Amino acid sequence: MPASQLFFVIGKGGVGKTTVAAAIARGAAERGRRALLVETAADGRLAQLFGTRDLGVEPRRLAARIAAVRVEPRQLVEAYFTRLLRVPMLVRRLLASTSFNALTTAAPGVTEFLLLERVLDWVAPAGLLARQTYDLVIVDGPATGHALTLLRTPRNLASMVPGGPIGSTARRLLALFGDATRTRAVLVTIPEDLAVNETLEAHAALVDDLAMRVERTILNRVFPRRFSRIDIAALAGADGEPGPLLAAAQFQIAARRGAERHLGRLRRSLGTTPLVLPNIFTEGLTTTQLDSAARRVCTALLA
Repeated sequence: MPASQLFFVIGKGGVGKTTVAAAIARGAAERGRRALLVETAADGRLAQLFGTRDLGVEPRRLAARIAAVRVEPRQLVEAYFTRLLRVPMLVRRLLASTSFNALTTAAPGVTEFLLLERVLDWVAPAGLLARQTYDLVIVDGPATGHALTLLRTPRNLASMVPGGPIGSTARRLLALFGDATRTRAVLVTIPEDLAVNETLEAHAALVDDLAMRVERTILNRVFPRRFSRIDIAALAGADGEPGPLLAAAQFQIAARRGAERHLGRLRRSLGTTPLVLPNIFTEGLTTTQLDSAARRVCTALLA
């Protein structure tokens, strides 16, 4: 059986990371692969895309071959030290300690390490009786800066704590992240200057600093091309006060031109053509729209 793959979906807040993560899972499921979605935010958006209210701290089935889980810092700390100490009384006393709670909250990398340690259990379970449950684990990551901090955590901990269970886990994570056949980063952006700038900086950090495999960037919320050049010229030369329809058409043309400009910049800077996802004009995302995104994304990522 092929080894599980790990996807980190990364981008500026509000660019559609959760939609892309869900699309990857749906595309994988259509190909007969078992996917686990890992929610790192607390907004419930991932659950809503699959028509449910909330996710739990243990994987829950959302659809055929798709499960999802929500990771919470406090629960991660409790679960880790419960496994480490194995004595319930000691665990209760430790978790009740004000000093311990202050330390785990303030110490850099603690919650990031515990999140990755949990992900590692799903991607590469250890032990003689360990069983691979998922073919893909897809992390709907935090905003770009926090995501890069998360991905740097194993390297930082491996240098600070070379031995013991933490050092061992950090080295396993480093090996997993460095395996281009198993771990991939997927950058999601929208056609806006700040979002594209952040994407280019994140791409450089992932490739040059972290030496991770980065897939084609996904440019989300691109307005479709609705008007020909003749139409555009006619609209530009329209006389009189613009009515709502003319104003809407001009806005559409401007948005499309802006998207094409950002698309060209990403292509020139990254050396590959981004994968384009159209802007959705409805209030919510329908199953048909999500499946359409899944086909576009997974044709490029899971071929």
